[in-house]
Amino acid sequence: MPGFYAPHLTPESAMLELDGDEFHHIVNVFRKQKGDIVLLTNGKGLLAHCEIVEISRKFLLLKIKESKQVMSSQPSLAVAFSLLRNKNDHLLVEKLTELGVKEFFPLLLQYTVRRSVAGIQRKLEKTAIAAIKQCDNAYLPRINEVTEFSGFVQAVHQKGYLPLVARERGCSINLADYLKNDPAHYCIVIGAEGGFSPAEVELMDHFGFSYFSLGNHVLRAETAAIAAVAQMLGYYLREDPDYY
Repeated sequence: MPGFYAPHLTPESAMLELDGDEFHHIVNVFRKQKGDIVLLTNGKGLLAHCEIVEISRKFLLLKIKESKQVMSSQPSLAVAFSLLRNKNDHLLVEKLTELGVKEFFPLLLQYTVRRSVAGIQRKLEKTAIAAIKQCDNAYLPRINEVTEFSGFVQAVHQKGYLPLVARERGCSINLADYLKNDPAHYCIVIGAEGGFSPAEVELMDHFGFSYFSLGNHVLRAETAAIAAVAQMLGYYLREDPDYY
């Protein structure tokens, strides 16, 4: 069942009004009618099955039939990535939201080609919202503001993550080698289309970042991010089949 986003949904909600984009999608795109059941999420772990009891010209009224709080599994996973051309960073956020990434750090690196950041945080948030609705993900990931790399390397440890950097060459350590030894909150770090500059590598070394390999092929940035998260998710699910 496709879901819909209702940030004002709470465990105490008995009735709920929806307007705007969600009203349009339910009534005009999915052609839902009075008496139909729809699935809502507030993006904070709450899922609710609701009955449409009234449809007006600008909003619909829903009755909460059943709701449940989905617990977020630990450890949580974040991804830091360079802004990419051709909206490939939107593809990255979409697919990784479907896989359960809880936080994103959009970055400006030395080799980042797309430098315009106007409105990008909100646009990526809308991409993430669409993704949680598509895959019944109860958690909307946090999209941080676009930041320069120097600010990110100083802040990532303060946010509680251990950074793991995807390297194309010069590293033979696999992700599983880290996961089996340390069940930490990790942040996967993905470079720009041109990779990381020597100055950025030096900075990461200074702050104690760790590196991993995704194999012998040179991957596009968005491919590397999806491959890394899929590997980590596979490991977490083997350890805990209910990992969410």
